[in-house]
Amino acid sequence: MQDQGLPHSSDDVDQIKAYNQEAWNLSVRSENRWTVPVSPEEVEKARQGSLKIVLTPKKTIPDSWLSPVKGKKILALASGGGQQAPLLAAAGAQVTVLDLSDQQLEQDRKVAEREGLSLELIQGAADHMPMLEDQSFDLIINPVSNCFFPNLEPVWKECARVSKPGARLLLGFNNPVVYCFDFEKANQGEFTMKYPLPYSDLHSLSDIEKKRFMRPECPLEFSHSLTDQLGGILRAGFHIVDMYEDEFDTDEPINKFFPQFICVNAKRV
Repeated sequence: MQDQGLPHSSDDVDQIKAYNQEAWNLSVRSENRWTVPVSPEEVEKARQGSLKIVLTPKKTIPDSWLSPVKGKKILALASGGGQQAPLLAAAGAQVTVLDLSDQQLEQDRKVAEREGLSLELIQGAADHMPMLEDQSFDLIINPVSNCFFPNLEPVWKECARVSKPGARLLLGFNNPVVYCFDFEKANQGEFTMKYPLPYSDLHSLSDIEKKRFMRPECPLEFSHSLTDQLGGILRAGFHIVDMYEDEFDTDEPINKFFPQFICVNAKRV
């Protein structure tokens, strides 16, 4: 990857969106695990009432967070890839998928066509959803993806705007501390603090590190403080109802020390 292909700063939001859109499109072609659609067997289980959705790598969302979904209007936010949305539709929900990547949305379209499901697919960004009406959704699900957004405040405001009173927002995100570590040493099980927060691929990495770590199929990442994650949700008009932590489902060295992911259940006031 050449440096000139990168936006110059985190302020270049439109350039970041364009860059990350293409990165996710390339990820689909390389069959990144978050781009591989669910199987017919998983869809059939959802039809039969066994709905298992993940927003983080390992743990499924508790049934109490989801049930019932039949007849509910659900926004799958930045959730393309043919994974969560088809299962929700198979369980009887009216599902809209909004994602920046046209190829990720294509994965959902393929599953819907294969399984005879109805999905509304919209290509767009989570921080600007003018095509969605005010107070129109009963539930928003957002799997780990806001690490690819440079700013969270407009995302939470849009989520609040399109949520009905009492609607739920279920989201997964990275514990920001994981961005502090020296990446190469962390992969070997040695955790050395290197990058101050907030972290950004654009301003935290040296030119040499960008050439070493970054690939065209890797979207730009940004850390977000708990103030911006949890505090941002509260300021937007949600109350936090429940939460849990999760870890990688592979043998990652960081699993020995703490879970990397946080999943939150919030309710629109």
